[in-house]
Amino acid sequence: MPRWPDGSGAACDVAGRTSVRTVVGLALAVLALTSCGSVTPEGSGTGLSGRTFLSTAVTRDGAPRELVERSRISLTFADGRLTAQAGCNTMFGDYRVEGEVLVIDALGTTEMGCPDGLAAQDDWLSGLLSSRPRLELHGEQLVLVTTTDTVTLLDRVVADPDRPLVGTVWRVDALTCGEAVSSVPVGAEASLTFGEDGTVQVRGGCNTGSASYTAVDRTVSLGPVAMTRMACEGGRGELEAAVLRVLDAGELQLTITADRLTLTTGRDGLVLRAG
Repeated sequence: MPRWPDGSGAACDVAGRTSVRTVVGLALAVLALTSCGSVTPEGSGTGLSGRTFLSTAVTRDGAPRELVERSRISLTFADGRLTAQAGCNTMFGDYRVEGEVLVIDALGTTEMGCPDGLAAQDDWLSGLLSSRPRLELHGEQLVLVTTTDTVTLLDRVVADPDRPLVGTVWRVDALTCGEAVSSVPVGAEASLTFGEDGTVQVRGGCNTGSASYTAVDRTVSLGPVAMTRMACEGGRGELEAAVLRVLDAGELQLTITADRLTLTTGRDGLVLRAG
């Protein structure tokens, strides 16, 4: 069984899968930014800072431009920094607003390999953001306009609201250990369902069980987890050990952004998606 760095039995990287520190860590940081307020470095009254916007329509020369299937443009503005995604890599750079123009002097990017369609879409968005597009903000709607393209976006809070903790089936999507993030082993599944009765139902990957819980603000406190005792091998057993290691910490930091729930003990954690 893979080991944590401190030599204990639960694993950061289950089933020998590779940690993705830079790309996934950056993605988690971006999600955290969507729920944080900040100063408004881009100028008084623009109303961008501390907000994430998701695309609802794209046109080129007045005709609809179709994005790659199941992809969406995301722009996050925080503390004078823009983070953007078009379906694959993450782009980032300092920004400012001059009059009605969005100015980004240098745009960096992660370097994850992308399918051809998403790679071309990344290049297109990078070029658009670097071209000093005109920016129009109308309440919850943001519009970026160039000589050829128009991108219409909606505030993430409206376009993709936070799911409720209670009553949602949260499926484990990734395991975290410090800055390292590991994917769930193929064929293994785990989930948490928080009930209105103060009980969380646990599917650990192999066994099932439950625990009492209390959620206050961004903290959830769990009682002892009572599980069935079926022997578990392979990826399912490794996933269950990692999930229970987090839950057994008792007090967890909780963050919900759209359909993603993050539970952390300070070092170890679970990333879950509504489903």
